[in-house]
Amino acid sequence: MLRQINEIKPQGLTKGARFLFDLYWTTYQALADAAGKTRALELVEPYLKFHADAAIQILKDHYKFKAEDPFSMAAFIKFIGYITGVCFRNEQFFDQGFTADVTYCPFTNLSEALCFMNEFLYNYYAEAMNNNYEYIATRMLVKGDPCCQGLVKKKGHEIWGDVSKKAAEVPILELSYEEREFWSSANYSQIWIYITNALVDFAGKEKSAEILRPYMWALGKSISADILKELSIKDRDATSMALIIDQCNCGTNQKGEYLIHTPEKVERKITECIFAHASQDICADALEARANGICEAINPDYEFHLTKRMCKGDKTCHWVVKKK
Repeated sequence: MLRQINEIKPQGLTKGARFLFDLYWTTYQALADAAGKTRALELVEPYLKFHADAAIQILKDHYKFKAEDPFSMAAFIKFIGYITGVCFRNEQFFDQGFTADVTYCPFTNLSEALCFMNEFLYNYYAEAMNNNYEYIATRMLVKGDPCCQGLVKKKGHEIWGDVSKKAAEVPILELSYEEREFWSSANYSQIWIYITNALVDFAGKEKSAEILRPYMWALGKSISADILKELSIKDRDATSMALIIDQCNCGTNQKGEYLIHTPEKVERKITECIFAHASQDICADALEARANGICEAINPDYEFHLTKRMCKGDKTCHWVVKKK
């Protein structure tokens, strides 16, 4: 059943990553609704583990991270939160681990299935950094707890018997906005591809498209009002819708040019995109549906079409917004 999509503005995410995050959680929600949350976790588990192993190795090589004790693990987990939009604070250290409060999370007000999937992903991040450690969500708002809290500890260690709890301020490696945008967008775009693959594994290509389209159409409708306000757009013609669609794609590293740009019709050619070599034709299934949701919200007399797609083998992508 199609759930009402909540308004969410992930304060911890850069602008481009925010729109990729929307694609990610919307697709996973579609998978969880279709397959059930337990089966959905089973389907995405191998993809998430592969993603975590690859992503953490890249970060370790780039920033020379080492996590050999609870304090350095805490610094690492805070850094992962920093680039994925999750804010960890108030670290309390034990002999073999630590707890940290989650003071902001982009999953807040979303579904229980998404929260459990995020717990799996953070555990894979911890294991990829140091296989002796594990991540456990000890408190979750979706379970009725007053806040969310994460626990990182050595595997097999009964941390509750450890009485040497103490607070310590953990520094975080600060990045420029451009660096955060790069890492956050790379992270969420790759996870979205993997979750789309899991959906196709479950339902096949044609059925996956059928499942996903109404979710993406609803997402397009739900984000349009905020973007109109953010960009101070007054008109309701093809150029306005093209501007919003481009804004939604700002995390995909697209390069291209407008071939036609009039109030009645806009046509754009894309020569580079982060999804150009995606294993599934996700643009037709998702981005086209989201763009048509945007058109429906702004002016239902207009429609969006992808006429060429790099992820389907074309040399460039072409899309058109025009009157029906």
